[in-house]
Order: sequence, then structure tokens, then C-alpha cells
Amino acid sequence: MRTAWRWCAAIGIIAFTCSGLFGRIPGLVACGPTGGLAPIMAFEFARTTGDIAAMFGSEPCTATLVAAQKTGLLLDGLGFIPSYTGFLILAAIAAGARGRVKTVLITMFLAAAISDEIEGLVLNRVLDHLPGTPALLGALWWAVHVKFALLAFGTLGVGEIIARGRLFRRLFAAAIVPGSMLAILGLMAAPDVWMMTGFTIAWVALLLAALTASFAPSLFAAPAAPQPDQATPSA
Repeated sequence: MRTAWRWCAAIGIIAFTCSGLFGRIPGLVACGPTGGLAPIMAFEFARTTGDIAAMFGSEPCTATLVAAQKTGLLLDGLGFIPSYTGFLILAAIAAGARGRVKTVLITMFLAAAISDEIEGLVLNRVLDHLPGTPALLGALWWAVHVKFALLAFGTLGVGEIIARGRLFRRLFAAAIVPGSMLAILGLMAAPDVWMMTGFTIAWVALLLAALTASFAPSLFAAPAAPQPDQATPSA
């Protein structure tokens, strides 16, 4: 599994680099209230056209924010989504997911990526026709919530697999599992900083696990697969 961990770490670094670049996009500053959320998150979780109108304010701020959000969507669709999807899928494989569990986790992460790409298309439509329509915001609600739910539960699943191994693996799982649960609770309660804090805790711990396993694979040996039952001899 050393190769899988190394690829996981490499792609994870790309994902975190993309994540950091969001904060460097010029003009990505809300023109109005966002409910305490960062501009990208506030846009994703906007519930009404009034929320969007307030956040995008008036010119010349509106045009600047629209351009910045479009840049963010381009970075998201071409960089962040593919990289975090690869990072999580490889983490599941490297951690030792097998059989149906492996299939379910990979499917969850791929479905989350598709939901995220759909979200990007909807957000682009809103930007082209500010402040959007109730129909667009209805589609956005589903895409955003499906994405975050699948990512949170999928990450939790990877954390639980890591927790089944040796003590050293369980040290990382002790951050991945609670972080994933915090993300789930944050999504259920309301979109707030706690949800993203949970994802940050879980994914940073997962990246550190991948980096460590890349250089010390023996510490991250996956639990052995159960042996098949011996057939009962017949007379």
C-alpha cells in the first residue's frame, strides 16, 4: 500500500494547494453581509435571491465580486474537485478498504464530485443572471448538501477503517473521525464555520497520515483480511 499512500499524499498536497489559492483570488470580498461565512461559502449556501443580492451589493463592487467568484469556480472545477476526489479515493484504497466497503466509498466520493461540478454550473448561472431565481437556488441547495454529506460520511468511513489498524494508525483516526463527525453536525445544524473546521481537521490528519505512511509504511499496515471459512470435509 506504500504506492497508494504516496499517490494519496501527492494528490492531497495538490488539493490543499488549490484550497489555499482560493484565499489569493483578487477581489474575493463580499459587498454585503454574509452571515459570518466566507464569500464562497456564503454563495454556496445562499437560500434566497435576497441573500445573494445583499452579498453582491452594488457597482462597482458587484462586478469585481462576480469576476472573483467566476475565477474561484474555475479553480474549483478544474483543480480542487479532481484533486480532493483523488486524494480521498486513494486514502480509502491505501487504508485497506475492501470489497463492498471499497466500492461504496469510491462511489460516494465520485458522486460528491459530480454534485460539486453541478453546483459549479448552477453558481455560474446565478452569476450570469444575478440574483438568480428560486428554481436555481433550489437546485443549488441539493447539490451543495449532497456534496458535503457524502464527503463527510465518506471521510468518516475512511477514518473508521484507519482506526482498525495498529496503534499508530489509530492516532490519526482519533482526529479524522471526530473531525468528520463535526462536519456532519455542522452541516445538519446550519452552514457555519464548524462544518469547515471539521473538514479541515479530518483532511489535514488524513494528509499527515498519508505523508507518514509514505515513509514508514510498516506503521500503517492495513488489517489482514479475514480468512475464508474452511469447507467442512464430507464423508
